[in-house]
Amino acid sequence: MSIIKTFKSGQLYMQLCPNDKELAYSFPELKIINYIKTAAKYLPPIIIALLVWQYYMPVQIAVTVITILFALSLPLQGIFWLGKRAKSPLPLNLIDCYNQIKSQLIAKKIIVEDKKNDDKLTFESFMRLITLAKLHLGNYFGEDNNLTHD
Repeated sequence: MSIIKTFKSGQLYMQLCPNDKELAYSFPELKIINYIKTAAKYLPPIIIALLVWQYYMPVQIAVTVITILFALSLPLQGIFWLGKRAKSPLPLNLIDCYNQIKSQLIAKKIIVEDKKNDDKLTFESFMRLITLAKLHLGNYFGEDNNLTHD
């Protein structure tokens, strides 16, 4: 996979992931997405402050340039990691959860059962399924229907 495809995949995965605090404990990518959005918000003032610092303080220009390049690279590193994560295969402990959620969506006739399951299960396909389940099944889509909620 090329670098550009990885970045595009990371941006798509960032838009795809639900912003849910309950899921943030299980999936580190939700925290990474939050960090990327925070960096995008606060990075321009930091860069301006670094440029002002360079102007008023007797600091070498190389130190300022390296610091600015490092600050600019942090969100890009996060997006690249998200792109790699999106295309990585789903671990065995999440495949069962994927199948349970998929069977609930098939039972409710939200999706149709795919007879040929040739594609690999990736984190991107799992997040698509979670987003669809949260939309149609509510917040308790992963729990047993026999449990009572207070």
